[in-house]
Amino acid sequence: MIKQVIDGKAYNSETARCLATVDLMGYRMDQRGRFTTNTPKKVGTSSLYETRAGAYFLVRDYDPASDIADPDVAGQLRVHDRGMIPLKRKEALGWAESKALDADKIEEMFGKVSEAGDQTGAILLRVPQTLKLAIEKSAAIAGLSTNTWLMRCAERAIAAEREQKANPGSGGSVR
Repeated sequence: MIKQVIDGKAYNSETARCLATVDLMGYRMDQRGRFTTNTPKKVGTSSLYETRAGAYFLVRDYDPASDIADPDVAGQLRVHDRGMIPLKRKEALGWAESKALDADKIEEMFGKVSEAGDQTGAILLRVPQTLKLAIEKSAAIAGLSTNTWLMRCAERAIAAEREQKANPGSGGSVR
């Protein structure tokens, strides 16, 4: 079990969900600092975790005194360090892709991945807890996912705004 506070946030491998563990390849050294082989061997493990709050982190476990581990690639980030390394979602996805994990495993870890050519975007919307609960309740009553319910609300608001701009004297404003 590894627990560490990084930038004021707690990361705990015991309470987080381990998404995947892969062998960490590298080179072993003798006491004089010479490589014992020219072929990479397993020198440890690299594990990707997701916290209960949805943050990702990597745990690289190897003996830095006798091993030189190959870096992990996490998106544009190259991780050489041993220990616990916080990752953004995109970096965690990049790590999973770099390890050639099965597509079904990646979708199990990160949810449905859009198909090549899909024109989708994401918005992180921070709202008060009371509004979040009201949105979730309204979506459930409508029999929709929260995402679909919010998309439809946004579409209606944009349509109403366009209608008001197209017909400025047609009401909608209180005098």
